[in-house]
Parts: sequence; structure tokens; C-alpha cells
Amino acid sequence: MINHRKHSITNLYYYITPLFILLDYLFGINIRVTVLDSMPHYKYVYYGFCIFCGVGMYILPRCTPIVALFESTLNILLVVLTVFLPYIKMVSQFDNILEADWQPMNVFTLPHIINLILAGTVATFAFYGSLRVLGVMGTDIDSDDD
Repeated sequence: MINHRKHSITNLYYYITPLFILLDYLFGINIRVTVLDSMPHYKYVYYGFCIFCGVGMYILPRCTPIVALFESTLNILLVVLTVFLPYIKMVSQFDNILEADWQPMNVFTLPHIINLILAGTVATFAFYGSLRVLGVMGTDIDSDDD
């Protein structure tokens, strides 16, 4: 039997998705998926996907590790894009990068920092917890098989 207690943080993260949507929609505070701010349709598709994940975890708790593994992988990708996409956009606007007039860039705004900490932490716990529950990764890293 799979121990679902290891995924309580993951479950809570999906269950409070409507709160993240309300913060974003009513107050303009997006801390769940800041990389999609310029693409609102994709952002709401992602929110819908997270609600679907939460409902799926609630209805079929035995699928929690698989759902958490898949979504945490997607979430880690989005966190990486949050950090690097502004730099890629900036570099791509110059014809000659070596002769470009570089201006300081601040991609670490408060919402981005909160997103990085929140999403990165939950995604990491969900990813490794799912691997452990699914038996892909052992609990003892330094096992001696001699």
C-alpha cells in the first residue's frame, strides 16, 4: 500500500489552486506561475490542469504519486523558464550580442521570488517524494551491497 502522507504538501498545493486563481484574478497577484503572465490563456489552462490534478488526487489517492511526479516535472520546467526566459528575450533582440548596449535587468521581482521559492520547493518535494513512493528511488542513497 502506498503511503499518501508523504504527499500532504503536494495535495495541499493543488487543493488551494482556487486561492491562487482568486489572488491572480481579483488582485493581480500571481505567485503560482509567473512565467505565463504574458500568456493569460495558457496560464488559465495551467490553473485548470492544477485543479484537475487536485480533483484526481482527491478521487483517486493511489494516483497521487504519478500525478505529482508529472506535474512537478512541468512545474520545475516553468520555474526554470521564469528565471531564464527574460534573459533569452533580451539577448534575442540584439543583432550583434558582443556589441550590444547591455542594460541592467531585474528579473527577480517579489512575485518571481515567491514563485521560485514556493513552486520550486513544492515541485522538488513532490518529485522526489513521488519517486520514493513509486519505488524508483530508494530511501537509502549510500547503500552497501558488498
